[in-house]
Amino acid sequence: MTLARSACLAALAVAALVLTGVAGAHPVPARHRTGPLTAPAVAWPGSPIVRVRLPRGVVPATAAAAAAAAAEPAVSSITSLGSLNWAGYAVSRSGVRFNSIQATFFVPYLTCSKALGQTLSSDWVGLDGFVGKPDSVEQGGVGADCSAAGKASYYAWWETFPKAETKAALSVKPGDSITATVSYNAARKDFRITLTDNTRGGRFSVTRGCPAVKVGKKAVTCPRNSAEVISEAPATGTSAGKVVIARLSDYDAVSFGAIAIADASGQRGSLVSGHWNTTKIIQLRSSGAIAALPTSTQAATFVNYWLRENN
Repeated sequence: MTLARSACLAALAVAALVLTGVAGAHPVPARHRTGPLTAPAVAWPGSPIVRVRLPRGVVPATAAAAAAAAAEPAVSSITSLGSLNWAGYAVSRSGVRFNSIQATFFVPYLTCSKALGQTLSSDWVGLDGFVGKPDSVEQGGVGADCSAAGKASYYAWWETFPKAETKAALSVKPGDSITATVSYNAARKDFRITLTDNTRGGRFSVTRGCPAVKVGKKAVTCPRNSAEVISEAPATGTSAGKVVIARLSDYDAVSFGAIAIADASGQRGSLVSGHWNTTKIIQLRSSGAIAALPTSTQAATFVNYWLRENN
């Protein structure tokens, strides 16, 4: 997003907890956004930060926080993961490449408080950023932020990390129904990111290839090995070698529906499918308290609930 918005990789112990069905946990790295360095820092694991903007991805929660995710009721074949910055769902499977993801959600009405100061949040869909050591994410969504003075602001954005986040030429307001789509064209080898305001009739679309850049010494590959529907507290940069995660805006509830996913072999489904594995991501404080909680999936829908500020 314009102040670069999605995940930072930091790594306290991975708090991935297998509830039923899916064996093993993703040692999920991550990274993310530039902006004011205001939030508490999280230790960076190993790989150096090679640019000001951090790659997006899920920040694993501390081992102490894992118990909160473990307490979640088991859902058949869904793994639970504790994260310090993401709430929502991700799908992935070894050997599977994803070609598209789409979801419709409502821009939240924020509750802004001067007592909390500046807070940030992001709701988006995307490919990549979840499995292994992601160096790319192709994503689009909506930012909902509170200023230090307690004023809310909303905007649409898109990004093909590690290229900078860009504000989309689409005006959005709280309560608007937004459909976000990220799709890959195998013939052209490019990604199309589309945002549609179903309430006001506006639409924005952009097509970009995998960024021809390097992260460290390796070229970005855009493997398309995961797809996500997420509400997030963005990472805002680094401080003293640590990743900084913003305070999470109070978005109350964000409802995602009509979630549709397709892989490169032509298989189609929603979050829960026999063609890929599903991970439920619960946003936690490092203490283990739940900051934001996704509901169980109902067909192609779920709701993220904000429960408390994340710091």
